Amino acid sequence: MHFRNLKKISLLAAILSGFSQAEASATAAANASGNETIYLNQNWNDAERQRFYFTPQGSYLLPYAWFLALEQPNNDEPFISTQNIERFGYLADDEAYTPGNPDGLPIGFAREPADNGEDWVGMTCAACHTGEIRYQGRTIRIDGAPTLGDFTAFEQSLIQALQATLGQPDKFDRFAQTVLTGPNEANKTALRARMSDHLTWLAQYDARSTPTHPYGYGRVDAFGIIMNEVFGRDLQQPDNVRVPDAPVSYPFLWTSPQLDWVQWNGSANNPFGRNVGEVLGVFGHVNLTGPLDQLGWSTARPRELFELEKLVSSLTPPKWPVMALGPIDSEKAARGRALYSASRGDEPSCEACHAQPDANGHYPMTPATENRFGVSFIETRMTGLGEIGTDPAMAMNFATRKVNTGGLAPFLPAPFTGATEIPAPALLSILVGMAVSDGIATAQPPFSAAETAELIGYRLKARGLPPYSPRNLLAYRARPLDGIWATAPYLHNGSVPNLYQLLLPPSERQQTFYVGSHQFDPETVGYRSKPGQGAFLFDTRLPGNLNTGHYYGTDLTDNERWDLIEFMKTL
Repeated sequence: MHFRNLKKISLLAAILSGFSQAEASATAAANASGNETIYLNQNWNDAERQRFYFTPQGSYLLPYAWFLALEQPNNDEPFISTQNIERFGYLADDEAYTPGNPDGLPIGFAREPADNGEDWVGMTCAACHTGEIRYQGRTIRIDGAPTLGDFTAFEQSLIQALQATLGQPDKFDRFAQTVLTGPNEANKTALRARMSDHLTWLAQYDARSTPTHPYGYGRVDAFGIIMNEVFGRDLQQPDNVRVPDAPVSYPFLWTSPQLDWVQWNGSANNPFGRNVGEVLGVFGHVNLTGPLDQLGWSTARPRELFELEKLVSSLTPPKWPVMALGPIDSEKAARGRALYSASRGDEPSCEACHAQPDANGHYPMTPATENRFGVSFIETRMTGLGEIGTDPAMAMNFATRKVNTGGLAPFLPAPFTGATEIPAPALLSILVGMAVSDGIATAQPPFSAAETAELIGYRLKARGLPPYSPRNLLAYRARPLDGIWATAPYLHNGSVPNLYQLLLPPSERQQTFYVGSHQFDPETVGYRSKPGQGAFLFDTRLPGNLNTGHYYGTDLTDNERWDLIEFMKTL
């Protein structure tokens, strides 16, 4: 059959099955050609998607020309080739070499203009929050979903590539011919010296950021790395550095701007503060050592972060793509819906923690009267470590860490003024707050009052009420589960491979499984666990990797489990 006719028939079938026009078109093209990416209808057009992928946020990893010219450590292929980038779990851009991405950067790597006129490359939120699943020859893109990126492996391979470039004359000559204008012995010598200095910096970053055992794909100890960079490097207090040994999965982004709390634990509610902290963890910088009038200046780009957050605010959860993954059994899903809402003895229902919208599409919300702008947020539930029973490392590391304040001690606000050591959550809030305040004050063009309110997510308590303070830090947040089917592996540390395993008693869950494959299992709802080149063996017996806890629903019969899973496909 002619391709054009096959595509028309596939498109009609997709629309009749309830797809949006955009999703139906992508699905029909994939059916016809067998090799195209399906983009789900999540309320973004192509231009918005490209802005999310490639808007710079203030992360300075490597001079831009170096990144384009760098070869892989063991061959002369480009470091940013699709095959090499996907080896680390990051994604190549289908629209590469277009005006939105003229140099073919991977998704989530952005061109950063620098004050001295030299562009750099840095990471942006899309690198860790753009997912992809593959099933029966189709590739399905889920914007805002967790990536399978292995941050440590990428960083270490980049270091090896720079070392090989310096150590191999032919490789260095090819590199110099590309990055230098009129290469000669003098500027090649200067390039070598500059590369050596940058390698030293990257090696120090790697030493601060490398865990005792690898995170593998799809996880990183974000808080641990951010605190090492801010407390250790920026504050110039190396004794503040700790091994980042509490990895978490990259959370999914849809509805996040509307939630009352915006981290895995109850530590942050201001989205701009969260985003600035993220920049400081991935090759950004904040001035914490002077001069005094420049304290708090950071590389974070407030205007760009504002635009990125607005994009995320408009992102909608992905709907199960029936044409690609198969139909949902409506009878099983209906039985699963009843199970989702039902309490079982003393155990709360799924819905008690993971609220669903009512018949009008409304979630349980915080009182508008508590907010200075009259804004309500989707109410999340914090569950204490003793009750939830999941791996406590992330919450414990953050809540119990103490840090030296260095030269900032005299300038800290009360009640910490002059203190030489204070709790890490308090100091991180103060230091990120300094960067936030400086960013708002110095943004160009300046933020209006309305924009500033939107930038901080309207997170100001009504006058006369105490300011927002962290929820119980020794707890993990439960949020609505819209689109949960697209966010494997599960639990905050990614220790459960699929929804079926999550509903088993912890003693029956897999102790080990492989991560790294994008191949999807629509029955158990998760990535397929299979050995092979590039696969990472996840061992739940290692510290930080525990798959214990979240006992809710684990006493269901097997038929009930499958019914509940079928319902969760509809979310």
